[in-house]
Amino acid sequence: MTVNLEEMTQSLINIVGKEHVSTELFERVNYADTSLPYDVEEEDLPDVVVHPGTSEEVSGILRYANKHGIPVTTYGSGTSLIFGTKPKHKGITLSTRRLDFFQIEEDYQWFESGAGVTIARVNTELEKRGYCLPINVGSRMQATIGGAVSVNTCGHLMDYIYGKPVSNVLGLEVVLPTGEIIRTGSKTIRRATGWDLARIFVGAEGILGVITRIRMAFYPKPETADTVGFFKTAEDIGRAFSVMLKKKLPPILDGEFASEKCCKVGYEAYGLDFPEGALAITQSMGRTREEALANAREMERFFRAEGATESFVLEDPKVRAQVWGVRENAMRWGKEKGLKGYQAIEVNPPLPFLTQAITELNHITEGRDDLIGQTEAYLYGHIGASSLHCLFAFPYEWPIEKMKQVVREIWRLEKELNIKYDGVGGDWGQLPYRVPFYREKYGEVSYEIIRKMKQLFDPNNILNRGNLEGEE
Repeated sequence: MTVNLEEMTQSLINIVGKEHVSTELFERVNYADTSLPYDVEEEDLPDVVVHPGTSEEVSGILRYANKHGIPVTTYGSGTSLIFGTKPKHKGITLSTRRLDFFQIEEDYQWFESGAGVTIARVNTELEKRGYCLPINVGSRMQATIGGAVSVNTCGHLMDYIYGKPVSNVLGLEVVLPTGEIIRTGSKTIRRATGWDLARIFVGAEGILGVITRIRMAFYPKPETADTVGFFKTAEDIGRAFSVMLKKKLPPILDGEFASEKCCKVGYEAYGLDFPEGALAITQSMGRTREEALANAREMERFFRAEGATESFVLEDPKVRAQVWGVRENAMRWGKEKGLKGYQAIEVNPPLPFLTQAITELNHITEGRDDLIGQTEAYLYGHIGASSLHCLFAFPYEWPIEKMKQVVREIWRLEKELNIKYDGVGGDWGQLPYRVPFYREKYGEVSYEIIRKMKQLFDPNNILNRGNLEGEE
């Protein structure tokens, strides 16, 4: 970096205005914080946080940063579970929150949105017209559409229903690290064949450019009905879902599960008198409520045939909210037991290995003599999409170095399990802490191709510096 802080701050003020630039400690901490169980340290803080409101302002910031070799970390809402928004080097944090343009073009059957618009807002506006967004993440109230597109996640939804964002993004406006603004794609509902630069930026996790505007297809909102199945063990749920697609049942939008331990704590928290064991929830769909209910009842029969101790369609809104609460609040249950520190992993095995992976994860802390053996593990996830999450909870009173050590052990375990089961990062993205997994799974040639693409788009390596390198 070739400029001092005062000069850099004034230059950014000249681009976006004084009210949109901050060097205040609280703001810098807020834009460096993550879901890691320990506090951020001084070296993790950006020098300055800037809030551009247009693509042209983003361009001005990146031109200035590129000229002076200043690292720029992009920040949507900070809900990333792989810490891509945590600065790895001092410099500028660029918030996309003011990129809040939103417009529905119903005649064209797409919407355009600034990268900083929340997923909840997009979906709310679409639902007013009878449509839905093909993205449903747990953090939808805070998570931005730009962040979801950048990591190419559809969240809880089944990939084979609507596809990932890359299947639905029709065009992007992107500011390159060198400051040029490019526009990709088309305004038709059919994506271009052959070369389409939008596909390069979707899922690139912000290392090739800053996505500022998104054009995306939407879908008619289906009627839905939910089915719950109670099983003795999470492994029993795995066996059921591993054959579900082969049974050629009506497609489901979402399939979730929570292990015995999650359910026990969740039932206590909600005061529920449900059968002991694990639970599975599916969301069936149809053009009409009657069709959705018929499909949900077929799932009920399937659950019973596959060994569920009890199963029924969730028609009572209160019971439905409680059952979903047991699953959706799974990351809270360790905290309910006084274990405030936590770190979650994601394992995505192919269907033939689903039950085996669940069995291993459900007993993952047993008989271990490392720090993972001192944690409490809570297993849950989007089982319909073969996406398993395991949360490791531990006392917040542990010294920081001990917490850092267990987090690294957990990351290493995630890599080993995904390699063992031929899994993939299907929910959260690949950078930065998953770089060792990516290199081992896909090989050094694949990693080198990405590194060279990064060098082409960002010759001075200013944008999200350290993420591709796997820095913590």
